[in-house]
Amino acid sequence: MAVQANWDDLRLLLAVSRRGSFLQAGQLLGVAASTVSRRLTQLEAALGEPLIERGVEGCWLTARGQSLVEVAQAAEAGLRRQTATDLPGLHPELHGSVLVSAGEGFSSSVLEAASRFTTLHPGCSVELLVTADLQKIARGVADIAVRTTHLGEPSLIYRALGQLSYGVFADAGYLKRCPEVTPATVLNIALLPPLDMLPQMRAAKAAGLDRAQLSVNSFAAQLESVKRGMGVAVLPRILAQDLVELFPELELPAMEVYLVTRPQALKQPHIKCFFAILEQVLHEALGVEPVEGCAQG
Repeated sequence: MAVQANWDDLRLLLAVSRRGSFLQAGQLLGVAASTVSRRLTQLEAALGEPLIERGVEGCWLTARGQSLVEVAQAAEAGLRRQTATDLPGLHPELHGSVLVSAGEGFSSSVLEAASRFTTLHPGCSVELLVTADLQKIARGVADIAVRTTHLGEPSLIYRALGQLSYGVFADAGYLKRCPEVTPATVLNIALLPPLDMLPQMRAAKAAGLDRAQLSVNSFAAQLESVKRGMGVAVLPRILAQDLVELFPELELPAMEVYLVTRPQALKQPHIKCFFAILEQVLHEALGVEPVEGCAQG
């Protein structure tokens, strides 16, 4: 059976033919160069023949690649004609992949947004990179990032969403065993550097919350330890369901949350739609009045 390339693959190939490199093709489409390379390598494997010759100075098409580009150009022209004649209020079906970079604390919100998005648009997919690397969006590795730091890059779009508030939390079982805990006597599940330098962690340590027998470099491991009744921890309130908050007198600074992307990325309908859905989910998680997402059609 002959392998049929879909439009998402064809537009990647078309972009490479127009720009001459994976990097510039990715910049044109608002996706990572690694995604362009990976998807086209998969297409070549499926077809059983090379489409692109790769060299130090860029890329060029094989004869088979050029024939597919001609198919892509015809498909692109057809889509433009169809879009021009669509009735007002109707939206074309979306296709494409969205790569999101977020810290551990936001992974559940990204997954919820991904579920809503792929339910509305089955032709789309979402990839989540759980990382604290703030440079992935600037380097073009990710399409969208969730951050609590504004680095002020003029090439990026920052959308302020609200504040992430923190508290000291424990499991009810731990408090039954240690009912008279104070910041000085409670066992703290600490974070290893560099996470221990977050403003909330410094404030908690200054208030005496530094008696730790267990230190981890993962918020997920910290949360799991607290749920197991091993101690208490400074946690974002959005992660602390079913836990008991302690020491309300401690003043723990909140952190601003930003949704970050590149202008080129928002030119792609599927990324723009996912951006709107993720923004709505994060507003809900942060207790901000929800905003309307993209159309379902």
